[in-house]
Amino acid sequence: MMSKATSESPRPSKLTPTFPLASAPGADVILQTSDGAYFYLHRAILSLVSPVFQTMFSLPQPVAAPEIPIIAVQEDSVLLDGALRFFYPGGNPAVSTIDDLRDIIEVLVSKYDVACVVPIAKQHLARFHSDRPLAVYGIAIAHGWNDAALHAARESLRHPLRIVDAQASPDLNHLPATAYHNLLYYHHLCAAAAKSATEDLRWLQPNDDVWFTCGTCARADAAWYLADGGLHTVRIWFNRYLARLGDVLGETPGIDIVRHKTMSDALMRASKCTTCCEKVFDQLPEFVSTRLAARISETIAEIELKF
Repeated sequence: MMSKATSESPRPSKLTPTFPLASAPGADVILQTSDGAYFYLHRAILSLVSPVFQTMFSLPQPVAAPEIPIIAVQEDSVLLDGALRFFYPGGNPAVSTIDDLRDIIEVLVSKYDVACVVPIAKQHLARFHSDRPLAVYGIAIAHGWNDAALHAARESLRHPLRIVDAQASPDLNHLPATAYHNLLYYHHLCAAAAKSATEDLRWLQPNDDVWFTCGTCARADAAWYLADGGLHTVRIWFNRYLARLGDVLGETPGIDIVRHKTMSDALMRASKCTTCCEKVFDQLPEFVSTRLAARISETIAEIELKF
């Protein structure tokens, strides 16, 4: 289930820099944060990754400048520490929340133009795909990372994104209206595509699955056209299963259809038939996990996300 985004918490109090951002041999520049922390760094490293710092260090220095120049930056100590560790040797970046990651990416990519961190930033984003796909999508859209945005959009299919809560998600504060509309429309199209796999079985080859062959339990009034062009009857419980699964897919097209309650409910109904119960516990999970799941994936893969 998608985690509820909460209002961003205030950062911890002032952080004391540690190695390699303090006491490192050869440090030749100090960055002073907005909360008064001092980071002892190396101009060569900063210049290598950031054209902004490269330009800054090329400017003439005052005659009375200290031996190690001090540059005041707007970031607080926690944010600067997190950002520097994304590219500094031995930095070992650790980000606990996607809100912190959003700020770090904004500082590094948008402000200081540190393009080399984009691949690792995307890797960190992927950690939050399952719980916060809307937040990940917003960050990816903001920076033009269409691949990450599409990945997040696909993850959003596991959630009933189009069911409106009374309280809007704070993640919407970071998402342009047009991008949100495009995501909702993508979700809608994918839901319709996934549901169609349960409403039209002409993709399915005739077979001897028990819901087609059973002569014991009640047969549904409606028959299905299959891939051979012929009409094939099924048991009532199977028709009900497809209808209920279709309703679920219409809201949440990316659910795990094998583990969803609709499967256990269908098995329970089928088990009441003395004929179906002999085969259904093998055949229905196999059908759902392979043929039906593959069909749903194929139809969803055809849907394009508009950017």
